[in-house]
Amino acid sequence: MRASALVALGIGVALVACGDPPPPKVAREPERDAAPPEPEVVVAPPPPPPSGPPSTATYEEALSVPEALDVHDGHLHLTDAQLTGPMRAALGGCKVPSNAKIVIKTAVQNGRAIGVTVEVRFVRAKNARPPSGAAAKAEAKAASKIAACVDKNVRVISWPPSRRRDSFTTEF
Repeated sequence: MRASALVALGIGVALVACGDPPPPKVAREPERDAAPPEPEVVVAPPPPPPSGPPSTATYEEALSVPEALDVHDGHLHLTDAQLTGPMRAALGGCKVPSNAKIVIKTAVQNGRAIGVTVEVRFVRAKNARPPSGAAAKAEAKAASKIAACVDKNVRVISWPPSRRRDSFTTEF
């Protein structure tokens, strides 16, 4: 029985040893000669375009406000493709006759138009007579409607965000 008592005692000791929590982990101190960890660089995304109503300024009014310039400003202007690409939607939904020529002057900043001027003119053959008074009135009314429609379309277009003010002219 003595052997069985030792075996039983050994099992009991083993169970007690297994029931103890594991020893606490010892935190190592950082090496004194090691370089401090590099700070994590976080690049903030550009701010979203303002969510307020579109600007109502004309192109000329937008450019009359001086732009704050910094010699060390590394922000780039938008490329011609980035500026003119979204303008394909400018005539959408506007009934533009084939003889209408449209010039759109646009100032853009922070992904939105900050100033727009639309000029509409109708082209006639060189030997055509000038329009009568009623025809000229109707033409002026049509030009005004087209200009308002195109102006509205341009002001809701989104461009890539850029803190710099860019301006350009588009002709259709």
